[in-house]
Amino acid sequence: MIVKPLANSGNFLFLNMMKKVCSIAIAIGLLMVIAAFTMKKAGKSEFDAAKEVIVMRNIAHQILRYTGDSTSQIAPVSRISASEFQIPFESSFSFKPDSLVHIIDKVIADNKLPSRYVVNVLDGKTDTVRYGYVVMGPQEESIKPCMGRDQPARPYCIDIRFEEDKGYTVKGLYIGGISIFGIGLLLLGVGGYKKQKHIPQIGGNEIATTEKAGIEMGRYLFFAGDQILKFDEEETVLTVKEAKILSIFANTPNQVIDRKRLQKEIWEDEGVIVGRSLDMFISRLRKRLESDPDIKLVNIHGKGYKLEINSDGI
Repeated sequence: MIVKPLANSGNFLFLNMMKKVCSIAIAIGLLMVIAAFTMKKAGKSEFDAAKEVIVMRNIAHQILRYTGDSTSQIAPVSRISASEFQIPFESSFSFKPDSLVHIIDKVIADNKLPSRYVVNVLDGKTDTVRYGYVVMGPQEESIKPCMGRDQPARPYCIDIRFEEDKGYTVKGLYIGGISIFGIGLLLLGVGGYKKQKHIPQIGGNEIATTEKAGIEMGRYLFFAGDQILKFDEEETVLTVKEAKILSIFANTPNQVIDRKRLQKEIWEDEGVIVGRSLDMFISRLRKRLESDPDIKLVNIHGKGYKLEINSDGI
């Protein structure tokens, strides 16, 4: 009797081999994702966090020396977020942007803090930005306007926001995601992939257009992604937390937003909520919105806050 080889035996072995390869690749991809999350979770050490605050105090010390002030106490530095600090000054002083930029950049470079950051000098009384510049690191040109123009004496507050280091996390998630996605295509088959491509992306263009155009609030236009609040031709750059809080109100106008919800959504990732931080940011946003009388950020006693927009006045 002649035994004929099975016609599909080659295909069977090939498929088994591919399944094993797919299983290994999926496992590697998942390990990459887990490793990325682990690195992100580890974050900076307590030592590094304490060092950053001391570096900020050193900036305040060097500025006071520059102004000739050897008696004023250095006010406590506020950590607004993991990557943002505010350095308040109790006494008024004037400054030349050239000198201020040199002091801040030198202290940051000497202490090897992140090389990309934004500096805004706020008026301590009105909380408006009086001067600001951006350092883009050694590979790009920094933006330092108004050099040589003396700034008047005021009780300033310096806000320094560093670029968050997400390189490892993004890289790990990207590689892991690509690995898992590629294996998914092999398992689902080319036919399933082609079918998937024809699923219409309902509303995709509309959402992108809305984000690009901004959110209208009375006479204001709010660009959440860019942290910019525009009133006519005047633009105000918001802090990270100001933009997050305003996004919640802008997407739910004329509705009461519970105080606990705001605290949870804005501060939960930091693991701690400072007592009156929310009240401080609400007060700042009220000042940002005071140019339009038809918009009010009101306190609803015992409940929370509400962004009231009078559409009749628009």
